[in-house]
Amino acid sequence: MKKTELSVYEFLRNKIINLEFFPGEELDINKITSELGISRSPVRDALLRLELDKLVEIFPQRGTRVSKLDRKIIHQERFMRTTLELGVVALLREKLAFENIRSVFATKLQGIFLQQKASLLDNDKKKFLKFDDDFHHLFYEETGNQWIWDLISSHTGNDHRIRILSYNAQKIADTVEMEHKNLIDAFFRGNIDEALEIDRKHLERLFSEFEPLEKNYPEYFV
Repeated sequence: MKKTELSVYEFLRNKIINLEFFPGEELDINKITSELGISRSPVRDALLRLELDKLVEIFPQRGTRVSKLDRKIIHQERFMRTTLELGVVALLREKLAFENIRSVFATKLQGIFLQQKASLLDNDKKKFLKFDDDFHHLFYEETGNQWIWDLISSHTGNDHRIRILSYNAQKIADTVEMEHKNLIDAFFRGNIDEALEIDRKHLERLFSEFEPLEKNYPEYFV
């Protein structure tokens, strides 16, 4: 199967951020080129991009490995996500002043919430994270800020990795579900101030999860 440079980058990035390649894992370039049916050149170019994303580390003459999880990098990615998202949610204030629009928006969120709940019952953490993203993505779509969502998505690969790791804990996944339900309720009532506070705590909660994750997966962290 032939791959362009862009699709090689996307192929490798998806495997890394979804923990199919584990933090600290050595990457076998020959195996990758053989699997994709391509030369080393597009793989090398893709790895250089992933290095800029802080997702791989390249050691000349020694090899390439998936970057371990770094608190400092994840803090910065989450700070960017939180700052931009709260600004986007604030933009909903004027639009959701109209009850009919508010009801449609909250109903869309509820539909995603039910899909996420089903994925949790099925113990499908990958789908759970997808619906988590879909839920928040709707804030950006509703306010005409798709480009901001794309920007965040392309620059928060390490944040994505630790979210998948954290969702292995049932208690954390249950908390995410509860917080999404509270957000829907706030939007149904048109209380944007309450929604902002719920979303802020929801997004910043990740910082409190570092210690237990480092304890359970010490080999994955810097």
